[in-house]
Amino acid sequence: MKSNQKQLSANKIEITFEFEKNDIEPYTKKAAENLSANMKVDGFREGKVPENIVKQTIGDFGIFDEALRLTIQDQYPKYIEANNISIITQPDVTITKFDPASTCECKITVEIIPSIPLKNYRESAAEIAKTKQEVKLEEKEVADTIKWVLESRSSFIELTRPAQDNDIVDISYDVIVDGENQEELKAVNYKFIVSKEQTFPELNTEVIGMKKDDTKDIAITFKKDFYIDALKEKTGILRVTLNKILQRQIPELTDEFVKTLGKFENVEAFKKNIRDGMLIEKQLQEEDRIKIAILTELQKDINIELPETLIVRESDRMIEEIKYRISEMGMNFEDYLKQINKSEEDIRKDIRDEAKRKVLNALILREIINLEKITASPEEIYEKTQQIINDLTYQNPNAKDIDMETLKGYSEEIIKNEKVFNLLMNIK
Repeated sequence: MKSNQKQLSANKIEITFEFEKNDIEPYTKKAAENLSANMKVDGFREGKVPENIVKQTIGDFGIFDEALRLTIQDQYPKYIEANNISIITQPDVTITKFDPASTCECKITVEIIPSIPLKNYRESAAEIAKTKQEVKLEEKEVADTIKWVLESRSSFIELTRPAQDNDIVDISYDVIVDGENQEELKAVNYKFIVSKEQTFPELNTEVIGMKKDDTKDIAITFKKDFYIDALKEKTGILRVTLNKILQRQIPELTDEFVKTLGKFENVEAFKKNIRDGMLIEKQLQEEDRIKIAILTELQKDINIELPETLIVRESDRMIEEIKYRISEMGMNFEDYLKQINKSEEDIRKDIRDEAKRKVLNALILREIINLEKITASPEEIYEKTQQIINDLTYQNPNAKDIDMETLKGYSEEIIKNEKVFNLLMNIK
């Protein structure tokens, strides 16, 4: 057997195999067995047809053809492993010569992960790591967070007086443009703070003085940046019914209240927990800033053609993330596309550059993992896998059908990437 390899592009190769007759002959018995599996011959059970009968029925030519397929199927992965080639796609096999009496030849094209030319990555990372800033936490930030927590636990009481500025009102409305009801803009039980409404600012003044169950037609003008092109800067009518006038009651920050939020003995313990959590969050944000800066710097000297397959895969993943976030908001993805007046293909075009950036970042990390010979132990992979499973089941107690092999591979990738950044951010 002979083989040679030709580089077609930065991320595609062509492998040529030339097989002699004696290279293929060891696979003929298995070939006959494969062919007999679905063969029906009178007097023999299906799958139990003797080899000589298979030859008589299919012929030596047919068996040799199957034997060649088995030879390629066996030798191709061995070649890939022996030459340490990282493939992306399934191979495209073309038989270029078929002569059972002499030699057979095939050409296999396959997309591969390209080598990333990294120059002085340690030095570049060390310089950026020096820009890491000490994290500080202002008391106002803590106070604002506590205020948000209190407001998020607010209760509401319904008022019987007319609506006033800064009240919270619950309304339902129809939108009428050129005498036509715009069903897609209809709202039921829509709440806003009077003076803070953004989409239809006319509501901020026109609902003042309305009482519960009052109905009123309010003249509106759609903003020039409204998400539906056909309605931009057009005039219309909001037919509004006021359902409720609400007043927010914010709880007091007391020892009794914080005990309802968790295992806090008193207000000071709660504040300390908030402060510690915010400090850790800020430290993680600063570390993320350094990580992004390192990858951005390393990208500057790289000018290669990225594998289209990887870009498409990353785009698919990003699209699925968008769909998930939209569904969490209680909206259908198709309805979302209508609202923003775009197609899924438009979204793919919008995210393509980001997908390419993420692919290149992943290839950079992979290259450094190989150069630095970074590994993940079975114990580390097991621990990370269990952590991810716990997180998944906490977020979704009904989570099931977890592909453990895929999860282990994902865990290994996370561990290795973490080790890369730990190395790059601590070079002396």
